[in-house]
Amino acid sequence: MKMNKIVNSVAILAVSGTAAFAGGHISSPVEPEAVMPKKEVVVVSDNVKYDGFYLGGALSHIKMNEAVLSSGYGLTLLGGYYFNKYFGIEGRYTRTLTDVDIDSGATTVSASDTLSNIGLYLKPMYNITTGFSVYGLAGYGKSTYEKGGTDYSESGVQWGLGAKYELANGVGLFFDYMELSSGNSYDGLVADDILFNTMNVGATYTF
Repeated sequence: MKMNKIVNSVAILAVSGTAAFAGGHISSPVEPEAVMPKKEVVVVSDNVKYDGFYLGGALSHIKMNEAVLSSGYGLTLLGGYYFNKYFGIEGRYTRTLTDVDIDSGATTVSASDTLSNIGLYLKPMYNITTGFSVYGLAGYGKSTYEKGGTDYSESGVQWGLGAKYELANGVGLFFDYMELSSGNSYDGLVADDILFNTMNVGATYTF
C-alpha cells in the first residue's frame, strides 16, 4: 500500500512536469546591444589672418617692350589692408636692381638703365579653400623708363592677376602678373604694341 502511494506520487510529479514543459513559454535569447563609442569632434583653428594691415616684398622680372626689348630683375615693395577675405587695397613700388638687358633681336647688351613703377590698386579676392585665393588688381599708377640718361614715363590704369596662399600666423606667399602700360606710344617713344609689365614672386605678413 505504501509502495503504491510512492509510485502514484512520482507519476503525478512526472505528468505535472511534462505538462508544464509542454505548455510553458521559452524566451528567445536576448542578444547584447552593441554600443558604438561616441566620436569626439575636435575643432581646429586654421590661424589664417583674413583681415588687417600687411606688408610684403617680391622678386620681380620687369620688362619694357618697345623698339627693343629691355628687361631686368628688381624688387617690389608693397603694403595694404585686407577688409575681409574678399576685398583689400594695396600700394606697390617696383624698381630694377640690376643692369637692364637690351635685346634688339640681333644683339643683347647690358645698360645702366632703370625700369620702375608706383601704383595704388583695389584688390578683389576669391577664396578657393582655406588660405588659398586668387585675386585681381586694378588701379592707377605711373611707370618710368630711364633710358640713356632720359626719363620716359606714363601714368594710367594698371591691372594684374595673381594667386596667394596664406600660411598660419600671418605669413603669406604670392605670385602675380602686372600690366603697367600698353599701346603704340610711351611718352614720345613710338612703336607697335609697347608693353610694360612685371612678374612677381614674394611673401607678405599680415599684422
